[in-house]
Amino acid sequence: MLLALRLGSERLALAVTFTLAILVTALPGRALTDPIAGAVAFPSTVSLLLPFPAGSQIRVLSGYGPSMGSSLHADTNAPAKANDHYALDLDYANEPNGGKGLPVVAPLAGTVVRAGWATSGWANYGQRVILSHDLGDGHVYHSVYAHLNAIDPAIVEGATVAVGQVLGELGQSCQGQLSCGSFSAPHLHWVIHRDSTVGGSGTGGSYGGNAVVPEPLDGYEDLVQGMTLVSSNNGMPECGDGFCNGGETEASCPMDCACAPIPPEGRVVDDGEKCFARAGSPQYWYTTDQGHDGGAFWTHATDSAEADDVGTWTLDFTEAGEYQLEAYVEPGFGGSQQASYVIGAQGGAQAVAADQSASAGWLDLGTFTFAAGPTSVSLADNTGEPFSAMRVLVFDAVRLTRIGGPSSTSSGAGGGGASGGSTTGSGSGSPTVASAGAGGADGADEEGAASGCDCRASVSQPRREAWWLGLAASFVVARRLRRRSR
Repeated sequence: MLLALRLGSERLALAVTFTLAILVTALPGRALTDPIAGAVAFPSTVSLLLPFPAGSQIRVLSGYGPSMGSSLHADTNAPAKANDHYALDLDYANEPNGGKGLPVVAPLAGTVVRAGWATSGWANYGQRVILSHDLGDGHVYHSVYAHLNAIDPAIVEGATVAVGQVLGELGQSCQGQLSCGSFSAPHLHWVIHRDSTVGGSGTGGSYGGNAVVPEPLDGYEDLVQGMTLVSSNNGMPECGDGFCNGGETEASCPMDCACAPIPPEGRVVDDGEKCFARAGSPQYWYTTDQGHDGGAFWTHATDSAEADDVGTWTLDFTEAGEYQLEAYVEPGFGGSQQASYVIGAQGGAQAVAADQSASAGWLDLGTFTFAAGPTSVSLADNTGEPFSAMRVLVFDAVRLTRIGGPSSTSSGAGGGGASGGSTTGSGSGSPTVASAGAGGADGADEEGAASGCDCRASVSQPRREAWWLGLAASFVVARRLRRRSR
């Protein structure tokens, strides 16, 4: 399914290989509906809740696509239509008349771009609200709430809304009336679009861009018609849910937001920590239970000009010094022979090529001098190896070991930059060290579109995290969909 655009001579062999690969692993807790051609996945770093108050039992009246209850749920990337293939028609499961008059609330923080009666070509939406959302990945998302019985007085164009804020009432409105013959049951028509345009005829609607698969939705996946879902949308961020959003900070919720610093003696930074962040298309990230601390992320290496998927480890040194840097790759699992780690060492970013396929555990990337404060190590999937080779690129733990032991004082000054170190670890030979170039981590003052702590939904995070997320964004902003996908 994901290889529909491959050249004909390779399609069968690649399909068999790729199917076997995905049977081994899948994203943890994300057995999600795969987007069809033209659609995209919802950002994996953002918590998406049901647009109803906590405790509400919500029924899926109509699901994805025109055969799941509504012929209007169609199109994924049509330039002049509402791309509503992944729209949902929802109502209250155990309330009279489908819960007509009961609250509809915001599942994401955002800004009101339309509120009122839809007219002209959009009139069938009735009273509707359209919100825009910045989810930190360089795209603009719009969510649409249609057929409302009423709109809350605070919901006016230009207003900001918080998660859980009441938008209006579930209803049956369309064509300028609070009920009409276009459909018989009150419900909420709800959809998310990426990079759509709001405008057009009459009062305007959300059209163009891409349909978005709204999963996981309050923890639910593979949504189908007839399912009953229970909302947890209480308007408050949940500390401990793995997402740093809704106004959470390192101080208020360290388990979701904190990234522990590197002490003077060094430490292991695992991919399961908040110090590690993934960027790119979620459907191309996979996991395995083979790795440091019981698992690792992986994707396939490509020879694309731009990276699609990037992993970044935040390193916040409490003391400047020289450290040995190693990356863990489970023996026999990694396949990339040209993994290029970009290391933000003192004196400038350095790219180190390493052979993951020859790893016996900890791959020695060399010794580097790091200044006190934040920097990063990143790894992108565009290693230069053809996708047809299906080489597994592993993102797991990195280990920093202080050379010579901690000093009594710390200083961010001086230092001789990075140097290729000896390969005393269990790696595959001397790594190749080179300047990171245009795609490297040489942008200490760059503000990325995403905020930190693996939580790019946050509006405001400490500036120290912007550097490495700016790096990750620089790899993926140009192209989000793989040439090898679909």
